[in-house]
Amino acid sequence: MTQDFQFLKRLYNAFDPFQPLPAGHPAYVNCNDVRGDGDILVGVGREILMSYRMTCQLFGGHRGAGKSTKLLRLQDYLD
Repeated sequence: MTQDFQFLKRLYNAFDPFQPLPAGHPAYVNCNDVRGDGDILVGVGREILMSYRMTCQLFGGHRGAGKSTKLLRLQDYLD
């Protein structure tokens, strides 16, 4: 029991939902197929790159769903 608890404690602390993953991080898992949403690089990225005017995009989701991680990937893509 103690060994299982220590494993769970290490696992719990290995993932911090308040620290987004940087673009290209090996721990990133693309869940678009399961979630049913489109890729932010295609949808929002295309709108930002192709538009001659300033755009305003609303990007939302549940807490811990990966919004900041996706936005960091978008920033890397746009750079």
